Amino acid sequence: MGVYLSRDKTATSPGPQTVTISASSAAIAPADGADAQFLSLLDGYGIKDNGKAAIRQRFMELGHHTCFLLLPPRPQSLELTVNNILSAQDQDTAAGNRWPMRFTHDDAEHLAQSAITAYCPSAQK
Repeated sequence: MGVYLSRDKTATSPGPQTVTISASSAAIAPADGADAQFLSLLDGYGIKDNGKAAIRQRFMELGHHTCFLLLPPRPQSLELTVNNILSAQDQDTAAGNRWPMRFTHDDAEHLAQSAITAYCPSAQK
């Protein structure tokens, strides 16, 4: 679904913003570049998205967030980052967003290592 927000900065209408949601017939494009490498590395560790775009997207979000946590200006340790991934999964589950599998500590570490390899090779390992 595409979400389009329209806000005319020149208008002074007191009315609410308009949100239009429309279904898209476009297929979800396969990942490419760093995303494809990241997802392939996860697959090699047995961490699968089961063909679900939402899970694939969440994995990529966690991968990018991993790099954010590991890089300056305030890099945190790999162990804290792994715990952050596990905490994010707990929060997703509490919010009713089901994952295809429950991450173990090793799974979260593999996600972090895959993110470093694909997205931020200069980050601490």
